[in-house]
Amino acid sequence: MAADALYRLHRLTLEAPGQPLFAVLAERLPGLSRHQARRAIMGGLVSLAGVPTHEPKHALPDRIEVEVDLRHGIERSFHAVKHSEPVLTAKPFTFVCEDERFVVVDKAAGVMSIAPPREVGDPPPRGHLPELVRRALRKRGHECRFLGQVHRLDRETSGCLVMALDREAQRLLSEQFASHAASRVYRALVVGSPRNDAERLVERIGRGEDGRRAMVDEDDAGKEAVTSFKVLRRMRMGAELEVSLETGRTHQIRVALAGIGCPVFGDKVYAERRKRDDLHLARPKAPRLMLHAERLAFDHPSDGRRIEVVAPVPAEFDAFARLLA
Repeated sequence: MAADALYRLHRLTLEAPGQPLFAVLAERLPGLSRHQARRAIMGGLVSLAGVPTHEPKHALPDRIEVEVDLRHGIERSFHAVKHSEPVLTAKPFTFVCEDERFVVVDKAAGVMSIAPPREVGDPPPRGHLPELVRRALRKRGHECRFLGQVHRLDRETSGCLVMALDREAQRLLSEQFASHAASRVYRALVVGSPRNDAERLVERIGRGEDGRRAMVDEDDAGKEAVTSFKVLRRMRMGAELEVSLETGRTHQIRVALAGIGCPVFGDKVYAERRKRDDLHLARPKAPRLMLHAERLAFDHPSDGRRIEVVAPVPAEFDAFARLLA
């Protein structure tokens, strides 16, 4: 195959259940060696049903649509991924609701929701959500003399997050989150499938023997965590859940779902290593933590009217769910 025929955008339908992706691509694309196929996949040039994958040995399902984008070569993309930090492909955030006393944004996965700590003498950190929101508000003509944290989202969690524009609003909103008067609803894609269609999990979160947060016994140190979920759909290799919080512990959803044997896809902290059976080998690797803060409701700090906002579920959620079906 001539070079110009190989280095283009390829769209394929693969029917090779259980076979490793890199080997099938090398077989289907003349001129592409197994070594090149591995590097193309690791460089993010291959997508399965619209979802980029970086796993050369990904075991293929019965039938799947694949895109292989070799238009800009292989080596440059491979080395960029190997030697660089991940680059955000989405906007860091979008405004969902703007008010004179607060703003609600839809945070992208990968963006820190608060400024990271720094040592004396270090330059101010860049790229965190408060800095980005403050900059965007100033471009809109808002002086933004104050931007206060009300609650947090994990760096790899996307979705609704509210920030106060004055200290009194911050106090009133923070009290709602602390007293659970604010409502938070998440969407999650999880490994496996819960036994029940809906459940209210009342547990205590503390520190396990390995130092990570975990569900602990009643007699152990820990804080009460109340998490409710309902199953929206069950799939061959996972399930989609709607999850709501009655408390606000750090990593609460991730710890609670891992505790019932259904960790969130893409969770590198709380997902246990499972036996490498056929289903494990076929299970796709998530491009990110599959957790999204979809809906948020709270009382306006001025007049008490109920504010309800929605951050649409990201496109990669539906694309990844198709791989699980």
